[in-house]
Amino acid sequence: MPVLLDGLDQFKHNAFKNDLPIPDVIDTSKHKTVTLQVQQFEQFLGLYDQNGLPLNTTVWGYGTGQHSSYPGPTILAYEGQPVTVNWQNKLPVDGHLLPIDMSIDIAEPVRRPLEAGFIPIVTHLHGGHTKSAFDGLPTQWFTQSKSGPGGIGPREVGPDFVSSTATYDNDQQAATLWYHDHALGMTRLNVYAGLAGFYILQDDNRLDLVKTGILPSGPYDLGMAIQDRAFTSDGQLYYPAFKGDPLPGTEMTVGDVVPETFYEAKGDGAASIVPEFFGDTILVNGMAWPKLDVAAGDYEFRLLNGSDSRFYVLKISDPNVAVHLVGTDGGLLPDAKTVIDGDGIQEDNEYILIAPGDRLELVFDFSKLDGGDTVRLENVGPLFDPFKGLSDDGHLLGGVDSAGSNDPVGNIMQFNVDTSLKAFDAKVENGTILVKDFVDLTTDANQDGVADSANYVRNLGLFEGTDEFDRVTPRLGKAEAGIVSTDTTGESGGDFGPLSFTAPVTEKPLLGSTEQWNLFNFTEDSHPIHLHLPQFQVFEKRHIDFLDTNEDGIPDDTNDDGLISYGAGSTPDYTQADIWIGDKVTLRPEETGLQDTIHVDPHEMAAVVSTFDRLGDYVWHCHILSHEDNEMMRPYTVVDPDLLV
Repeated sequence: MPVLLDGLDQFKHNAFKNDLPIPDVIDTSKHKTVTLQVQQFEQFLGLYDQNGLPLNTTVWGYGTGQHSSYPGPTILAYEGQPVTVNWQNKLPVDGHLLPIDMSIDIAEPVRRPLEAGFIPIVTHLHGGHTKSAFDGLPTQWFTQSKSGPGGIGPREVGPDFVSSTATYDNDQQAATLWYHDHALGMTRLNVYAGLAGFYILQDDNRLDLVKTGILPSGPYDLGMAIQDRAFTSDGQLYYPAFKGDPLPGTEMTVGDVVPETFYEAKGDGAASIVPEFFGDTILVNGMAWPKLDVAAGDYEFRLLNGSDSRFYVLKISDPNVAVHLVGTDGGLLPDAKTVIDGDGIQEDNEYILIAPGDRLELVFDFSKLDGGDTVRLENVGPLFDPFKGLSDDGHLLGGVDSAGSNDPVGNIMQFNVDTSLKAFDAKVENGTILVKDFVDLTTDANQDGVADSANYVRNLGLFEGTDEFDRVTPRLGKAEAGIVSTDTTGESGGDFGPLSFTAPVTEKPLLGSTEQWNLFNFTEDSHPIHLHLPQFQVFEKRHIDFLDTNEDGIPDDTNDDGLISYGAGSTPDYTQADIWIGDKVTLRPEETGLQDTIHVDPHEMAAVVSTFDRLGDYVWHCHILSHEDNEMMRPYTVVDPDLLV
């Protein structure tokens, strides 16, 4: 059993000791073509041994040749100015840093096998309006091409590989995007090893807001990638996979969450995926619990939740700090929303919820603080459990324990107020207009539950079952009223039921169409659902009721007629229908504006509206990476209506 670095001990002795790293910036106004190499190297992540000496950690990252980093360099791009990125796999041919589960659907080269040390990678621009060929689909992977134990010769590529050189058109509004690895069955491992970075898109509107002093810029505009990790006692990345491996923060091991059926089939020494991963150490931009010296003024912080499974419920330790939400995944909101008012009173409903894959653009106002004051960004989300939702006053649902201010995972970073620093006074406040021509896709004039803009409505399901080894396996699938099918291959057809990643495509939006996707969560946990290609808008969320008496992860057909039916109302009558769509759930500010990732809580339906304006193959999936890698991903295809027979 590996010996782990104690996150609590690291926090007590080393938190807020090291400065927040700021990744290098590649300004594409000067470089229209960029080469980024994936490399392996050592980096200091803010960890120390028992003697107080710094520990270096072997990580993967992106770089321009001589210098690589985790996170990778921030790419600064501009609307209407395409950028070409040449992604290169320069990893050593000596295997992965982390254990690989070979029993799941995985990128598995034949000529350049994993067993010989080759590593498939592919980079996805998350939130980018990207052509299918350059999307970084999980089957567009490619390996190293250098010599090694597997021999010499060209790299091996995935079945849908087109090119490792991608062109990003940047034909969307200013937004905080990010790039990260997306190789099939290995996304969680490759991202955990360090393969992620910011991609900041600017446009004339945002630049005007900066020019007029409404929003901060330059040194007052910073990206912060929040990720949880765990480490071995010598400071190396730790990801539980083997039977006796401890699960950080708990008394359990992998063998407690992976059934014996798996080990009977694969052997006690086999590596297995786990249902979720939660680390006991919080990194921001690759540094454990960093600090940032700030002036007594305004800053824009672009927050990214780059964690595997952890949801963060963020609060500010000093109630005199105000926070304004100005942007979400797809860019600026129509108008700013104050989410923490800075009136000096801590209120339960003043918090910021950010799910895996989400980005938020927030303006922090430190102007009421004095020199020498310290402020912590804290997390009151789950300690080491899946997120199951929040009450209106910000308390966790589902009996989940909340992180506290003395817990390592209850702290993100610290701000130290330094009045010798020049302060920036942003003009933004609650209600400030940020996007004058925002197009709202969510109007429903006749109140029929369908957005007026939608040409088509799909009902889709979030399910949870088991695989051939009885391991918990989350899946996506169809949720239309009609015939129930438990055949995840899709061969038996049906209207309702979970489907595997390799099942035939069932979602085929027409080019140029606007669709409403109703996402029904039939599982016990919350899931952040991400669509590649479009930025969507959340039409509504509603509570849903259903029964699952046999706990197979599929709602009961309560009258045994072989069909699933829907009813409307907050008081379910299962003699009349199997699934009941009830009261509206109030949307949080973080769920407004343009989104590419939306979390759906248990017993909840989230309806999203998006326009599909590029042809080709894409995917939609849960952005809990342990779920995405374990079947909770489905392909979809945007088709040309002129070619339909």
